[in-house]
Amino acid sequence: MQSYTIVSADSHINEPPDLFQKNVPASLRELAPKVVSYEKGDAWIMAPGAEPRFVSTSAVAGRKKEEYLKEPVTYANMCKGSFDPAARLKDMDIDHLDADVMYPGIMRYLERCANDDVRLACAHAYNEWMADFCKFNPKRLAGIGVVPMLDDNGGRNAVEAIRHAKKMGLGTVFLSQRDGGVPLNDPSAEPFWTAAEEMGTPVSIHIHTNPMVRGLSPERIALPGTREMAITTVTMCMAEHLGLMIFGGVFQRHPKLKVVFAEGGIGWVPAFLERADHVFHVHLPYLGSKVTELPSETWRKQCYATFQWDRAGIRLRDLLGVETLMWASDYPHTDTTWPDSKKVIDKTFAGVPAAEKHKMVSENAARLYGFK
Repeated sequence: MQSYTIVSADSHINEPPDLFQKNVPASLRELAPKVVSYEKGDAWIMAPGAEPRFVSTSAVAGRKKEEYLKEPVTYANMCKGSFDPAARLKDMDIDHLDADVMYPGIMRYLERCANDDVRLACAHAYNEWMADFCKFNPKRLAGIGVVPMLDDNGGRNAVEAIRHAKKMGLGTVFLSQRDGGVPLNDPSAEPFWTAAEEMGTPVSIHIHTNPMVRGLSPERIALPGTREMAITTVTMCMAEHLGLMIFGGVFQRHPKLKVVFAEGGIGWVPAFLERADHVFHVHLPYLGSKVTELPSETWRKQCYATFQWDRAGIRLRDLLGVETLMWASDYPHTDTTWPDSKKVIDKTFAGVPAAEKHKMVSENAARLYGFK
C-alpha cells in the first residue's frame, strides 16, 4: 500500500497555451482564452479586447525571489512541471512530495471569459485536460476541477460543470466567483450546493483579489504600498465567504457539504470563529437568523483550510481541530516552498506532536482527495 508522508493540498498548474483554442467548440473559439507573447512575457487574453494577464508570478518556481521578474516569464522558460505530468513528478521528487493536489492556473479567472457559454465550454475543456493529466499517476496526482459562476445560465451551468467534473474523475471542484457573480448565500446557488452535497464533492474556495484594489486605476494601484497591502490582506477576504456560508445557512441546509478554504492560511480562523460564536450568542436573537449551530462547531464538521507556513495558526490548532488543517506547497507560484518544502515543514511544525503533524502534512489531504 502507498505510504504518504508529505502531501501538498494546494499546488497549481499553468494550462497549456493552446488548451482552449483546441478544445472548445469551434463556434466559440474566437471568444475563448488564448496566449499572446509580448516583450514582457506570455499572457492570457481571457476575452476579445480584454487586458492581458501575464503568466508572470504564477510560474516562477526555481527562480530566486530577487529574480522572480528579472526576465519575462514565458512557456518556454517556466518550469515544465507547470503543465507536463512527467516533469511534475520529477519536481515533486526533488521536493520530497508523495502526492500533489493541483488547482488551476488561469482558470482561477474563469469568470472573466466572454459569456456563460464560453465559461461552461472552458470548464469542460479544462476538466477533461486535468483528468488526463492525473491519469499519468493517480497515486500521486489529484486535480481540482473548475465550475463557472453560480448564476451563469440561471445557475444551471455550475451544476452541469460539477457533474461533468465528477464524471471525469475529479473529486473536488474550484468555484470561480472572483469578480462579479452572486454571493455564496444567494438562493440561486442552492442547486449547486445541493449537487455538491449529493455527489460528495468538496468545493474549494481559493483566495480572492483584495476588494480594496478592485476598480482602482493603474495609477492608484502603483502608489507605494498598495500592492504589498493587497498581497498581505488577500487571505482575510476568505472570512467574508465563510461568514456568508455560515450565517446564510448554507452549511445548515447542507450538513454533508465539505468546503476547503485554500491558500488563505489558518491564523485568522480562530479569531473569526470566536467573533462568529459571539455574534451567534448576542446578535442572532434580534436579527432573526435561523442558524442553530455554533459557527465553531460547523467549522469542525464541514470545513478545511490550507496553509504554507502559519505558526500562529498551528499554535491555535486546538481551537480549529487538527483534522481541518492541510499543509500546501503552492508550487509553482511566488509563495511556493519548493524545492525546500521538507525544511519548511520541519521548521514550521517544530514542537508539534508527530501524530498531529502527520495529519496536517499528509493524512487529512490524502483522505479528503482520495489517495488510497
